[in-house]
Amino acid sequence: MAGNYRFAMDQKDIVRLLITTVGSFTQDCLINKEQRTQHKEQCAERLAAEDGSCDKDTEVRYSDQAVLANLDWGIEALEEAIGTSNIETKLARLDYAEKMLQVCALLNSDQRTAGVPNFYLSAWAHLNLSYLWKLRNNAENSVLHVLEMFIVDPFFSRIDFAPELWKDLFLPHMSSIVGWYSETRHRLMMEVIPDSSDLSFTADFDQFFNDSLIYSMRPDQVENFQKLEELYRESLDENTRLFAKHYKDCMNSDSTTSKKMIPMLPIAEPPVTPLHEVSRSIPDYVKFGPILPKSAGFSPVLRYKHGERAESRLSIISNLSANLEEPAMCDAQEIMPEDREAGSDCEPSDTYLNEGKNHKLIPLRSMKSTENKEMGLSKRPAKPKSQKHSPKIFSPIDSPRISPKTSSPNNPAVQRKKEGTTMLRLLSCRAMDSATATSLPDSPRLSKDYSSSSPDSDGEVIGLLRNFRKNRSRTRRMSYDNVNSQILENSSLIESDEGSQSFISLPTSEKLTPLSRPPKDFVCPITGQLFNDPVTLETGQTYERKAIQEWIKRGNTTCPITRQPLSANSLPKTNYVLKRLITSWKEQHPELAQEFSYSETPRNSFSPSSFRESSSVSTPSRAFYSPSHNSTDNHTHQRSKRFARTAVSTSPTSVISQATIETIINGLKPYISCLCTSENLEECEAAVSAVAKLWKDSKGDPAVLSYLSEPTLVNGIVEILSASVNREALKSSIYILSELTYLDESVGEILTSVDSDFDCLAALFKNGLAEAVVLLYQLRPAFSQLSAHNFIPSLVQLIHRKTEDLDDLQFAIEPKDATISLLEQVLTGGDENSRSVNAFDVICANGIPALVKCLDRVEGRKSIISILLCCMHADKSCRSLVASTIELSHVLELFHSGNDSVRGLCIDFLSELVQLNRRTFCNQILQIIKDEGAFSTMHTFLVYLQMAPMEQQPSLATLLLQLDLLAEPRQMSIYREEAVEALIEALHRKDFSNSQMTALEALVSLSARRTSSGSTYMEAWLLKIAGFDQPYNALMKAEKLKKDENDLAETILAETREDEERAESSWEKRVASVLCNHEKGSIFKALEECFKSNSLEIAKSCLVISTWLVHMLSVLPDTGLKSAARKSLLDEFINVLQSSRNMEEKILATLALRIFVSDPAALEVLGKYAKCIYRTLRKLKRSSPVITDVLKSLMNLSSVNATELWNCTRVVEVESCANGEVLSLLHFKGRVISSHSDGTIKVWDAGKRVLRLLQEAREHTKAVTCLYTPSSGDKLYSGSLDKTIRVWTIKPEEIHCIQVHDMKEAVHELAANSKVACFVSQGPGVKVYSWSGVPKHINFNKTVKCLAMTGDTLYCGASGYSIQEVDLNKFTSTTFYSGTRKLLGKQSIHSLHVQDGLLFAGGSAVDGTAGKVFSHSSKAVTGSFSTGLDILQIAVNSDFIFTATKSGIIEVWLKERVTRVASIKIGSGGHARITGLTSDMDGGMLFTGTSDGKIQAWALD
Repeated sequence: MAGNYRFAMDQKDIVRLLITTVGSFTQDCLINKEQRTQHKEQCAERLAAEDGSCDKDTEVRYSDQAVLANLDWGIEALEEAIGTSNIETKLARLDYAEKMLQVCALLNSDQRTAGVPNFYLSAWAHLNLSYLWKLRNNAENSVLHVLEMFIVDPFFSRIDFAPELWKDLFLPHMSSIVGWYSETRHRLMMEVIPDSSDLSFTADFDQFFNDSLIYSMRPDQVENFQKLEELYRESLDENTRLFAKHYKDCMNSDSTTSKKMIPMLPIAEPPVTPLHEVSRSIPDYVKFGPILPKSAGFSPVLRYKHGERAESRLSIISNLSANLEEPAMCDAQEIMPEDREAGSDCEPSDTYLNEGKNHKLIPLRSMKSTENKEMGLSKRPAKPKSQKHSPKIFSPIDSPRISPKTSSPNNPAVQRKKEGTTMLRLLSCRAMDSATATSLPDSPRLSKDYSSSSPDSDGEVIGLLRNFRKNRSRTRRMSYDNVNSQILENSSLIESDEGSQSFISLPTSEKLTPLSRPPKDFVCPITGQLFNDPVTLETGQTYERKAIQEWIKRGNTTCPITRQPLSANSLPKTNYVLKRLITSWKEQHPELAQEFSYSETPRNSFSPSSFRESSSVSTPSRAFYSPSHNSTDNHTHQRSKRFARTAVSTSPTSVISQATIETIINGLKPYISCLCTSENLEECEAAVSAVAKLWKDSKGDPAVLSYLSEPTLVNGIVEILSASVNREALKSSIYILSELTYLDESVGEILTSVDSDFDCLAALFKNGLAEAVVLLYQLRPAFSQLSAHNFIPSLVQLIHRKTEDLDDLQFAIEPKDATISLLEQVLTGGDENSRSVNAFDVICANGIPALVKCLDRVEGRKSIISILLCCMHADKSCRSLVASTIELSHVLELFHSGNDSVRGLCIDFLSELVQLNRRTFCNQILQIIKDEGAFSTMHTFLVYLQMAPMEQQPSLATLLLQLDLLAEPRQMSIYREEAVEALIEALHRKDFSNSQMTALEALVSLSARRTSSGSTYMEAWLLKIAGFDQPYNALMKAEKLKKDENDLAETILAETREDEERAESSWEKRVASVLCNHEKGSIFKALEECFKSNSLEIAKSCLVISTWLVHMLSVLPDTGLKSAARKSLLDEFINVLQSSRNMEEKILATLALRIFVSDPAALEVLGKYAKCIYRTLRKLKRSSPVITDVLKSLMNLSSVNATELWNCTRVVEVESCANGEVLSLLHFKGRVISSHSDGTIKVWDAGKRVLRLLQEAREHTKAVTCLYTPSSGDKLYSGSLDKTIRVWTIKPEEIHCIQVHDMKEAVHELAANSKVACFVSQGPGVKVYSWSGVPKHINFNKTVKCLAMTGDTLYCGASGYSIQEVDLNKFTSTTFYSGTRKLLGKQSIHSLHVQDGLLFAGGSAVDGTAGKVFSHSSKAVTGSFSTGLDILQIAVNSDFIFTATKSGIIEVWLKERVTRVASIKIGSGGHARITGLTSDMDGGMLFTGTSDGKIQAWALD
């Protein structure tokens, strides 16, 4: 985008120009990998410089480190996408890179991350996002990210990220600002340069601008230059941001909408309008303003942004030097080819790069300018020299006013350290190099008049510069650990008259000595370290507070140095004056301060010969760290080093003299002799107490330790433990053995060599000697030893006990800490059964409340969390107790401070804790987790998720997802996306079955359906929805028994049950919506992978999760997810139906299929499998009502040939010819009831596809013509030619006649209920008999052939092919249907059946139709039986209609469509008619009775 845009450009032209320019820039960057790598290294160098300038003692937050890791991972993923040719891999890596980079791009620009300003990280992320969108061929987004980079951080964008692009896009608009700067700078320089009035405006002032000129500037001139530089940079930044926003508005503006105004082009206005145009070429330092070297970090910019200004004239000197150095250095390349051979470059920052890495800038104490002192330096004798100017390629600013006597640039001892620089810059590159060359034996001196150096000295310095450049790449990589005192040797302490002190980076004088130690008054005489909290005693001596407290705590009452008695009981307040002086000194000497800073770990530790190697490790305090629960070996290894400490040194500066130690040893001799030889128990008890006191006074001296570690003495003390009952003696004995074991591992080996010694300690502890637990812990017992003594009651009791002051005996570890550690070992050791038993013992001993209270202590938190987790695993009902009492901030603090193992433990604990049976309570706990802690819990979890071990990721992802779902799901959430992505990745790991199983368990844990113990019952709930209630009912029955044990809890639950149900429903919808909508249903493809696992457990869990998600799709908005689920899971569900032997699994698969049948596209696909699954579904039909829906949907498909699905097999045939014809058949609750022409009624058991005779009743004297049961099913009614109607009760194994009603006429057809009996006799019409009255004849002049009753309506199939409807309340009749009369009107309705609101009628065949199906409410015809055969009998079940004809053929019709699918030929010989036909309602069996007395049973498969 060249030119000054003198012409007007519309929005389209601007957008086109932006896309072209930025596209060319990003394309070049994508092509040039070397350039990208170099750019990344430069940015990393700036980050490293900032990190080096930070306080070394400042702990960088874990979340901050992870944000930087996100940026690094995003750039790496982007590089992988650039380098791969695989499209799928490229897209995946680009998606991952976008997620990582967005984390940094969205940072708050006003804050810092790990000391790095967020605006820098955000701008860098936007630059890489522009590359990313360029790869996706989205030029608009690429341009927007580049513009956002210039908006967020215009300064570093134009000097680090995209300087050439800034020249093209923004510099043409800055001509007025550049002109103002050049004019103003020119005017200021004319005021400084003597005799400049005759120079023109276009003269090059840089050649006159040398060191002496800089040092001769007045303070007001220095300030003017400084203000100019800051104002110029501010103008460039603000106008860059202004034009970037304008370009962004142009990109976002809708040019097609006339109502929306096109953004107007802004105008870059300088602070003052320039009087002249810039007539010569613009150097880079004018284009970009002051250039900040990579090694300077960000501190200068941050100070600039906050309006801070340096008060030293070196600030302006550095800025001016920066502007002058770059052109000189670039020109130098043309004259010094050896520089190019050494790999040097002419980038503007090269000079400063050397500068920043080889100087430690020290602020001046004062800025006085006197005749004898300048720049704070002492007056030195002047040596008159003539002033000479160097050639143009080395401007005067490059010629330092120093004359090194000798130099040895190749000295290998010269080392360089990265130092964070300030905005101050050094006078020149050569001055810098000479200052850093520590190999120079003599320090150069400054001349009084600051004149130019001689040509000889200039040559020497140039040689140094060349050598430095050649070795720059080598020295850049030097480690911090190899840095010597170069900086200190090159820094001189300068004090002014005012008494304040300040430093300047100058060559060291020969008379100055480097600082090697801090001032004596700043060091504690006890610790030998710098004071951290100094306190001055009444004796005038100053000590570190912790050190003097320890001195007094050991029983001393005198001052350690003066030996004067101390009268005060408490220590005085901190000596803040001294503390401030020390703080100031630390800032000026950070390396010395780091070396001598107060630490509780002494620098010189002793290692007695009697010690083992493991016991020589020194740690500062008695802090307690719990053992790892992963393995016993790791546990013992860590604990062996846990309490290692360093005894007080006996150096000459120690407060304990050698004479004191000899006195203690001499005092020990008689007591030790007594312990080893005396048989008087009381003497030994007194002796052991005295030994304990003397050991305490020795303060762990190695000589005393060696003296007491003899096996004979150890055994003597153990004998006291086994014989004494004196508590003080026992306590002293334990104390001595604990201390000795703590410092010398061989003592522990002595104690563990005999089992009886451990048994003795165990007995003492169980009998109430709490201190014994410390020694038990130090002996590192195996799990078998601990379990053999049943320590749990005693351990829990000690945890309950309040912490007591152990008077004058200080154990290596607090008894309570040792107790918690031992308890953890007991609960985490052994097999699963022993762990559960031990955890139950802790719960029964009421140990959970006491353990929760102990979380206040930092020591042992990990062990406590581990114990509580074991308890929750053993008894899930204790989750509520833990959740209601625990302070979760302690758990989060442990997570932040721990390693991966500790963090994994915390995640497991929190994941287990939130599995509560009450959803509202669970949400409350989740909210506390989300809000607690000093850092953002969700962000911390997100960062750790990206680097957590594989086995921890599913639990962490589930926890993070639950925290995100506390609020209504938003359109985009990085937490949710990363959590779901982690779960899906775990499901895809088919080579890691444990990972898949963990992910499935995590998904199940998201369910809101939980029992009182917190266990999920998702499977039972799904089966209940499918109509299979047994598992759910059994579960609820067990829950009710638990609730009955606590009426109060039941009442509370009843009051909030409605709220709980709403919360559960809402939660499940949120979870299902988030899981299913992630990347358009990618979870279904992951579940498909799990279905293919060889593990039955994985396949079963996958089936439950898949069924639940598919079922939830029916209540979620339809966004096309059913199609994704169908493509991935339909085959798997069908495979379960075909291969599984578990009925519950088949029902779950069918429940999922029912959701698919509501989708026409899915139903068509399902139709392809109809033949495979039809038989299985029919077998399951009795178990679940949803199977009926699936079967109906399949049978009604036009693409499904129902004939192919039909299969019928005759399974049994029984002979009843001795009883005559079978006149009627009836199926009722697994029983078949038949009536015969000899008056017999038989009851058959048809439960197992056989007909077993249960009863034969002979109550009627003549043929039983009809049988009828009402819809209520409570009675059986029979009609006979003996003119009676009998009423029967139906029992499981028999029927019993309870009423006999004489009708005075033969009964041919019968329909009855509890109110009336309707029957057909001789003659037209129908007779209605009230059970308490006489029959009433309803005559409609037609002969009735059959009856059907529903409610108070009676349907009569009559001659004339008509159906009459009788109102039994009014005893009136109407014509329901009247058919066509043909062949002299002999057509009749022979059979009627009412079911599911439909009336099925069959009779004579007329015009190819032998019957119809009516809706009895609307009388509309819903189907016809298209057959040429007369229908004599009709039977209906849930799926089919069966019609029997005269020729012994049964036609089978599809119930929904009334379509014939098959026919059955009855195999009776002769001309037997079908006289009885019935089917069970489930559609599994069909029963027929014939005129030859046979009953047949057919299995419908």
